Amino acid sequence: MEASRPVRRRTVVATAAGLTAAGLSAAAVAAVPARAATPRTGGTSIDTAAAFPLSDVALHDGPFRDNQARNSAYLRDVDPDRLLHTFRRNVGLPSTAEPCGGWEAPDVELRGHSLGHLLSGLALTYANTGEQRLRDKGALIVRELAACQARAAEAGYHEGYLSAFPESFLDRLEAGEKVWAPYYTLHKIMAGLLDQYALAGNKQALRVLNAQAGWLDRRTAGLDHAHMQRVLETEFGGMNEVLVNLAAATGASRWLDVAERFSHEAVFQPLERGEDRLAGLHANTQIPKMTGAQRLHEEGRGSGGYGRVAANFWRIVTDHHTYVIGGNSNNEAFHAPDAIAAQLGPTTCENCNSYNMLKLTRLLHFRSPERIQLLDYYERTLFNQMLGEQDPESAHGFNIYYTGLQPGAYKAQPSFMGDDPEAYSTDYDNFSCDHGTGMETHAKFADTIYSRATGDDAALFVNLFIPSRLNWRAHGIVWDQTTRFPDTPATTLTVHSGRARHALHLRIPGWAHGARVRVNDEADAPADPGTWFTVPERDWSRGDRVRLSLPMRLRLEATADDPQVQAVCYGPVVLAGQYGPRAGEEETPMPRLDPDSVRPTEEDGLRFTARADGRNVTLLPVSRTHHERYVVYWRVDS
Repeated sequence: MEASRPVRRRTVVATAAGLTAAGLSAAAVAAVPARAATPRTGGTSIDTAAAFPLSDVALHDGPFRDNQARNSAYLRDVDPDRLLHTFRRNVGLPSTAEPCGGWEAPDVELRGHSLGHLLSGLALTYANTGEQRLRDKGALIVRELAACQARAAEAGYHEGYLSAFPESFLDRLEAGEKVWAPYYTLHKIMAGLLDQYALAGNKQALRVLNAQAGWLDRRTAGLDHAHMQRVLETEFGGMNEVLVNLAAATGASRWLDVAERFSHEAVFQPLERGEDRLAGLHANTQIPKMTGAQRLHEEGRGSGGYGRVAANFWRIVTDHHTYVIGGNSNNEAFHAPDAIAAQLGPTTCENCNSYNMLKLTRLLHFRSPERIQLLDYYERTLFNQMLGEQDPESAHGFNIYYTGLQPGAYKAQPSFMGDDPEAYSTDYDNFSCDHGTGMETHAKFADTIYSRATGDDAALFVNLFIPSRLNWRAHGIVWDQTTRFPDTPATTLTVHSGRARHALHLRIPGWAHGARVRVNDEADAPADPGTWFTVPERDWSRGDRVRLSLPMRLRLEATADDPQVQAVCYGPVVLAGQYGPRAGEEETPMPRLDPDSVRPTEEDGLRFTARADGRNVTLLPVSRTHHERYVVYWRVDS
């Protein structure tokens, strides 16, 4: 927690269509650069897309719903008084609650951020599931925060100030003294309040947020441009994004002006020119800034410059700083472009980074839905890293901080968060940034499965293959998506009820060679990888069915900096070798994989076997690898 050219990962693909019994033969493959196919839309113009409300999409049974259920159990159980303790004490209000530990301990300067994530997680889950208990819990927290804010002046703070730490932290920041990211924490609180208003209809949350934003405006207006730029050298989260979203929610352009004060020129200017100057920067400090830049662009600020910043950043990161599972950074920092094999360790792929990259990717998709590669990246990261960050053995859905990728990696909280190697997180003694973003990630899996065309022509985009129901209320039609993807390489969409006239756009991933589409009893139609398959506008009614087959095949993806270091993929799924329970901290040499030996072990599953260093190894999806040492990158003789 702190931080454009073609993709440089190299893909080794089987020449035969589909997987053969012979496995992935080294003699039958060739190394080629991985490139996104040119998007095609079947002659249909696709300009922009828009999200469906979370209330319109419900998850069906499957791993995403399982993760959501564990996360919801934690949201129900966590004691708000314990998280409100430092807010109350900060303004002189009494509190008898037991203080939290980890990053929410009373002496930790980042205290307060987790309550913002909790507000967001509660609002997101209520919006998606309608669980009134979670809405009520969010409302209780908002009332208590309002009471704290009302005491600001009496506590010696400026009007509107709301935090779990004193306002003097901002004095230290402006004086150039060391302090741990006060605006980062304030952003989380503000974002949580906005989510409570926008998703749970809490008007008091908007009043509290407006007062806090007014305090922020007055505070930053007193700094000249150079001074503000020095302030921005310390991590400030997505402060620009929440201010833009507040402006959009209220129609008050004042907040756009405040948002622009958080435009970090030292980072934005090289990106606007398309330059990769990311090496050495704290990764997750940068990513939320880009979401804010994209939102400023969407609201008409910056004459296109903010849009170039966001688009170039996404391209640079995904092409040159991204590991095979979709994550980025090592030890939380960006490194030299294309340094992947050279940067394998236990601290790769901080999960906060990918949470924020998915937020940015989602926004870019809405502006450029024709770019299939945006959703291909989203799928890769969601199915491999984010789905697998949660411990399925924990009743409360605890999340890891990093997804390590060194040989013999092991999913666990980092040592600086606790000394239990089996714990991903805890109820009250962790509260890392990844603990916080996990509360949101597993609450909003439904938000990007579908999108809809804007403009005059009605069209539905099917972006992700996740079992779910879409209630397109505006068109009076309900679609069900039934799938066991990726275990079964297909998905079926059925009109559950209602009728409507609209086009249907099905994402055909870049990896899906040989995909086919069947509408009702019509003949199968081939679908090219890396395109939208468009079913032209037609009348849909109950019982209509669309089946999409998505053949998956094994392939190797080589790192740009060492072509002999490669990962095994099957469709969008990254496979990990299973190496048994944790056996200490000793280093494990990178195993040498025999690619000719990779074979499936069951007809319709994702379990494979292979030979590495002369021994048999089981390969499973990295997202399903828990409490087991694993290998994602192998040495493969060329």
